[in-house]
Amino acid sequence: MGELADRLSMIVVEAYSPDSGLVASVRGRGDVTVRFWQRSYRDYRAADLARQLEGLAAVVWARYRRSYLEVVRSWADRDEEPADTEQDHEFRRRLATVRVSGVSARGRVTVRSRALVAWEVEIAGEPVGSLTEPEFLAEVDSAVVALLADHRARVALLTDAVYDIGLPRSMRAGGRGAA
Repeated sequence: MGELADRLSMIVVEAYSPDSGLVASVRGRGDVTVRFWQRSYRDYRAADLARQLEGLAAVVWARYRRSYLEVVRSWADRDEEPADTEQDHEFRRRLATVRVSGVSARGRVTVRSRALVAWEVEIAGEPVGSLTEPEFLAEVDSAVVALLADHRARVALLTDAVYDIGLPRSMRAGGRGAA
């Protein structure tokens, strides 16, 4: 790995849900872990759990993004930074509107986000009666993994749309308007 990649792989941030019942950590280039903290999984109803996960996602991802940008800035400070171009402004404007989603492996948890800033979590049914805590956390994990994969794909398409990085036509088909 290069020096920047090494530095990014060392990022670790943590945050708690609004009620302090859940904790999430993001490590490296986006490895997310969610676990229950002071409250027991069995104390939650689906709607309350979804709201807590939304608040948790907003805080942990803001902290991750801040740490990520600090690492990139400190690495880039060695060189003279070129002035932003119109393309740079267009890219950031469009990036702020990117909508992504992920559905868990068993379809019990759906996570949506706008620009990894605003979050929405839907939980099908009441998981406490039908899923163990580890099963529920696996559902959350698989939904987040799917959402982050969707985000990476849409950012790649957006990057190609704005900067023309030469993605093959097969990768761009049907996706250019989505970014």
